[in-house]
Amino acid sequence: MDRKALEEIRRRAVARVQAGESPEAVIRALGMARACLYNWRSLYRAGGWDALRVGKAPGREPRLTGRHRR
Repeated sequence: MDRKALEEIRRRAVARVQAGESPEAVIRALGMARACLYNWRSLYRAGGWDALRVGKAPGREPRLTGRHRR
C-alpha cells in the first residue's frame, strides 16, 4: 500500500471513532493493531487532521547531489 492510501485509512479510522463507533469495532474492521488506532487518535487530538498527514519518509539522505546523479 502506498503512503497516501495509509493516510486515508488513518483519517477514516479516526473519523469513525469520532462519529461514535467503538474503537474495538474499527480495529477489527481494519485488521490493524490496537496501538495504531490509539496512536492515531492521540495525534489527532494533539494536532487535528493535519497531524495524520503523510510525512517525509524516514531514511538516509542521498550522498549524491542532483548534479552528480545526472
